[in-house]
Amino acid sequence: MPLWSALLLMMLTGRAAAADALEALFAQDRRLASVAGQLLEANAPICPAQMPLTGMILHSRDQYAGDWADPLFTQGAVAIAQILPGSAAAMAGLQPRDGLVAVAGQTPVATGATLREAALALLTSQWRPGDDLHLQIRREDTLREVVLHPARGCRAVVEIGTGNGLSARTDGQVIQIPQELSTAASDADLAAIVAHELGHVILQHRLRLEAAGVDKGLLGEFGRNRRLLRQAEEEADRLSVHLLANAGYDPASAPAFWRSALGRRVGGGLLRNRAYPSPERRAELLDDEIAGHLEIGAAFHGAEHLVPLRDQPITGDD
Repeated sequence: MPLWSALLLMMLTGRAAAADALEALFAQDRRLASVAGQLLEANAPICPAQMPLTGMILHSRDQYAGDWADPLFTQGAVAIAQILPGSAAAMAGLQPRDGLVAVAGQTPVATGATLREAALALLTSQWRPGDDLHLQIRREDTLREVVLHPARGCRAVVEIGTGNGLSARTDGQVIQIPQELSTAASDADLAAIVAHELGHVILQHRLRLEAAGVDKGLLGEFGRNRRLLRQAEEEADRLSVHLLANAGYDPASAPAFWRSALGRRVGGGLLRNRAYPSPERRAELLDDEIAGHLEIGAAFHGAEHLVPLRDQPITGDD
């Protein structure tokens, strides 16, 4: 969980401001986790990889600079920052500031990333769909054995991102939503944004674009790169309405987002990257997808015309 805003305020105005900034960030993290959790769980059947949905929002001591954060980690270097109501962690009685000592007997060890990332990797690697998850927790300096009964979800870590601006992004495993964007978005907007990024994960665009040799830098706006990137964006847009419907959100919230003032700002206006469709083009594409491919009243929307694309080369063809 990135804490750039809290750290900056702490350096500028002291601990009180840092605490306020941290709580504001925690509030957005809770909100994002709740919205994303519905999408991750509902769409697990069509995700290429799955993970346990524990309801724990973790952080680790090595994410913070300075001794001001020490009180958050009195029970261990990896701790629970927050617990989602009604989650497996809440049902097991876990609490914020509990230390996560081990997962299935294995202690998180950072290897190039943070301890938080190592703990998240362990939670996934030591679990199989339908299995319980065995944790060792420290609370008040006492070790406890805790068993969670997590739901299965799409394998994607969704978090508040560290960057400024309004651009959400994913590397195929982590979905980052900037705090500025999350704060400005309604819950319906936030669901539409996460559904689009989850569409990239499900359709494995990172791997497909890398296999096609796509340059996402300055050359991404031109020629073949532009065609391939635009195809990926439009595939993710189209899939997003099916993901929203599966999670109980209104699919129409996706085109509505792109027609909103916030959606137009996210789209970039005159300065937008030309590899990406305009907000109006996105809205029209989504309208067409809903009208032509979304079966009203279906128990589950498998998007059989889209999901198999993840096993095909990305070509840029219309």
